[in-house]
Amino acid sequence: MRNFIPFACLTMLTGPLMAANTTGVFSPEVKAGSKAFEYRFSGTEEDGDTGWAQRFHYQQALNDAWRWRLIAAFSDPDGGDFEYKYGRLEVLWQFFEDEDAGWDSALRFEYQLADGDDEPSRARIAWAGKWNFDSGMELRANVLTGRQFGPDASDGWLLGLRSQMTWPVTSRIRLGVETFSDLNDSRNFGSWSDQEHQIGPVLKAKIGDDWKLLASWLVGANDATDDHDFRLHLIRSF
Repeated sequence: MRNFIPFACLTMLTGPLMAANTTGVFSPEVKAGSKAFEYRFSGTEEDGDTGWAQRFHYQQALNDAWRWRLIAAFSDPDGGDFEYKYGRLEVLWQFFEDEDAGWDSALRFEYQLADGDDEPSRARIAWAGKWNFDSGMELRANVLTGRQFGPDASDGWLLGLRSQMTWPVTSRIRLGVETFSDLNDSRNFGSWSDQEHQIGPVLKAKIGDDWKLLASWLVGANDATDDHDFRLHLIRSF
């Protein structure tokens, strides 16, 4: 059963995705006493046009099960000045640990407040699972759902799926593939061509004792998704 669950999840997670995707396939692990600052950058290209986005994170564990995070996001979809887009509070609760259950699992509770009057805000809950195999392979899976409110809010429940599979190259470098899917909402799932799906290679590296780097290149798996999306995440733990 332990081996079946991650592969079943990966089958579900094909390929959220907005232009300039700054999201990640988040881990369910919480380490007591941990603190970190993170910077994320994403740039997209579609029919010769480019868009950019940035996110700034700060997170801190309360104990070995609970952690909070604050996020500020900025974007530049039209090639002009960067604009503040939203702020978000996240609270992560890890309820399974690999040492006891054979895998890690957590729920994340989010409240996102959009800036201005032209975009909806959002409340969401997300599940994360992580499996480590004797071969060194690591599999992560996320399922996210929630509701929008405010201007242009969707009437249904949002649904997003993510996955990441990596293998060790050295003791500090991992390579793999990750996927992201935005399935619209429960009122209007639409067809494959109406949704947004991305897939691409990912590199994860540890730099010294306190720094981590993630670099990935996502390609659109259907016409509704941007053709290319380059992403960079830089994490400083302390």
